[in-house]
Amino acid sequence: MKRLHQVILAAAICVLAFAPAAFAAGQKEPAAPAQAVKGSLLVSRWAGPHADFQKQVVQSYPSATVRIDDIDYGSLKQKQLTSFQASMGSGNYDVVWVNSQWMKEYVDAGYILPIDDLVKKYKLDTGIYAKGMMDGVVFGGKTYGLPTYTQCLILAYDSAAFAKDNIKVPKTADELVAVAKFFKEKYGTGIAIPAKQGGAAATLYSQLLFSSGGYYFDKSGKLDLLSEPSLYAAKIYDQLAQYSVRGATAWHHDETAEAVRTKVAPLGLIMSGLAGLNADTEKSLVVDTVKYATINGKTGDTAANNAFWVWAIAKNSNDVDESFKFISWFTSPAIEKKQTLENKQISAITALSEDPEVQKVMPYLSVVMKQISNGKMDPALKSFQTLKDALIVGLSKIATTDTPSDEVMKGIQEQLKAVDFSK
Repeated sequence: MKRLHQVILAAAICVLAFAPAAFAAGQKEPAAPAQAVKGSLLVSRWAGPHADFQKQVVQSYPSATVRIDDIDYGSLKQKQLTSFQASMGSGNYDVVWVNSQWMKEYVDAGYILPIDDLVKKYKLDTGIYAKGMMDGVVFGGKTYGLPTYTQCLILAYDSAAFAKDNIKVPKTADELVAVAKFFKEKYGTGIAIPAKQGGAAATLYSQLLFSSGGYYFDKSGKLDLLSEPSLYAAKIYDQLAQYSVRGATAWHHDETAEAVRTKVAPLGLIMSGLAGLNADTEKSLVVDTVKYATINGKTGDTAANNAFWVWAIAKNSNDVDESFKFISWFTSPAIEKKQTLENKQISAITALSEDPEVQKVMPYLSVVMKQISNGKMDPALKSFQTLKDALIVGLSKIATTDTPSDEVMKGIQEQLKAVDFSK
């Protein structure tokens, strides 16, 4: 028996020894199973919980391996600018997440690519995105990215407090003032607004301005803070401050939203990104009674100050087509819905505001999308910061002194008469 085992072992060794020679003589080795070779994309965005979740989401992207380089917001733009100067294949970004206010600068410098030909090639229906946001990614008649992740001021109110006195939801800015006045005079409360000297107050003014059909400049591009819509917006801001909850002149967005959910104020103009806290049973007293409405202008129209983010393709992307397929996939209804349900991210997909599952989590989304769809953007001009700074100071003066609002606006107009707002 032992002898038989030795014979078998020797025969096996001979077979293995002569196998290479046999294949060299023309016989083929069995082919290994074919494996698709996936490309790779490097994506830039700022860090935080949303980025952490997106790292999980992109693992299911089918045609490439996607790595998200998430860094703090303060360093994001500079790192993108550095990447735009790098050569292909040197660790440069393929896809960049761009603040809407940076878009014109990036387009003018040639840092990002137009995607119109790719939209046609891959038959993407851009009609699924809110028009007001899509308008903000078009420069010189060309489209430079796909919009996402937005928020704006909305009206939040305690429906129980309204029902108690048979108060109707205001449909115009003047009606909003009247409701604020009622609660101020009858209960000593009033409306919660972000009237602290800062950017929040300027955003409130701009939404009132845009919703009343106005803009900062006239048709020729000249500063026009003395237009009827601008003076009207300033007057409404003055009246809202007059009938605001005590302490509102020291409030930014966080304090304003807190006042509504803790019943310090029966209504308030809050940033939509904070509305989710109204459903938190540990932090909110209006979980079952809070409702939402648009902030309207003089005639009942509504328009947000659109600020959002854009998925764009870097000029030196290593794979332009794959980058486009990725941003199309990442801003698709299914993927945006997944992110919305996870972290209440407001996308540009208009139809999501009508999705029952999404509405249950974000009952204010339809309000946001209506305002965003009609919204306008602050101009992407370096000189605009000069105007914004002046407005911030002026609005604070309106809210905290007896100086007439039209007089303040005249002062700002005069102060900035020599500024070139074409750049």
